[in-house]
Amino acid sequence: MIKSKHLFITPILLLMFNIGCKSAQKEEVVAEVLKASQTWISNFNNGNIEEIENAYTRDAVMEAKPYGTYKGQEAIIQFWEPFIQSGASNLKYTNVKVKVINSTKAIVSADWSMNVGKGVVINETWEKIKEEWKLTKDSFEVNRELKANKHKATYVLVHSAWLGGWQWGNVAEVLKQNGHEVFSPNLPGHGDDHTPSELITMESYVNTIINILDNQEEPVILVGHSFNGITVSRVAELRPNKVEKLVYLTAFLLPNGGSFFKAVKGVEGSLAVENFYLSEDQKYGLVKEEEIQNAFAHDISEEAFNNAKPYIVPEPIAPLMYELEITEENFGKIPKYYIECTEDRAIPINVQRAMYEGKVEKSYTLHSSHTPNFSQPKKLAKILLKIGNEK
Repeated sequence: MIKSKHLFITPILLLMFNIGCKSAQKEEVVAEVLKASQTWISNFNNGNIEEIENAYTRDAVMEAKPYGTYKGQEAIIQFWEPFIQSGASNLKYTNVKVKVINSTKAIVSADWSMNVGKGVVINETWEKIKEEWKLTKDSFEVNRELKANKHKATYVLVHSAWLGGWQWGNVAEVLKQNGHEVFSPNLPGHGDDHTPSELITMESYVNTIINILDNQEEPVILVGHSFNGITVSRVAELRPNKVEKLVYLTAFLLPNGGSFFKAVKGVEGSLAVENFYLSEDQKYGLVKEEEIQNAFAHDISEEAFNNAKPYIVPEPIAPLMYELEITEENFGKIPKYYIECTEDRAIPINVQRAMYEGKVEKSYTLHSSHTPNFSQPKKLAKILLKIGNEK
């Protein structure tokens, strides 16, 4: 009798054990899928286009009702990218449900809302592929018409020393495609401006930018690259009500009284500083020709660099000697953003961070040389678009 009782209890215990294991496995799948979904939402809100694209499999299908069906990773990201860049953000899921199909597949459904609309997630299918959860199907419906952010900004892009407005060509194209107005002027002595060096001062640079700002009805997003971070700081001091935001692209963000020569004194690990010299007549600052690409643009091809090389000009000495004049009342009140370049051999990353830490609203990172406008123009443009949408 006792033996038969044990025979009866044993399968029950085994059944309970299996149920417990399956329940624990199910809970693990739910946790992993929710984490993957939340990561996707976070990347959407932060405008991380590449991460959003990578969340989908190559043959994924997205049904965006009433807009249409998008087949494949490339088609899906072509839907999301311009929409995100237009200002859509603050995506949230509520009433989230997860249906576990098996240990490598689950379906998420939810209500969603964001700053430009709301609707329903019908079927967000996640599959575990090589230990990574990927979207194979994304079906959602819009219940309130999406209205993209209609704010159009004006960007004024100030080139670096030795270059000209031409350096911004590919970046400006992306900004314009997104409906923004862009100015990328040549400072005196650069590009097609042939003002003699002896007539060029920091005031010459500043006035060139001020003339543009004074002709705009609304404040602009003012971007300074490299040395001309000093220039845009001075412009902002003189026209604080004309500058909505200041952006420094691996640029000199200096305190009052700072200058190019003071900033580079004692800097180690900079190929630009190590190879910098003055012309015999002391009118220009130069970098040894054989080291220019290595110092500023090591991540573009030699052919691309040689095509740009004829447009590189000597840098007039007077602006390099200028000592910055700014105040907290004017310059200090303008929101500032910094785009750091981790592979920069001209302004090393530790120097960049020392200049901007504690002084900016937000910093962004590009894993590029000193000139991402050449090597990563689309990524740089996307960051500028994000900054444009920062509140």
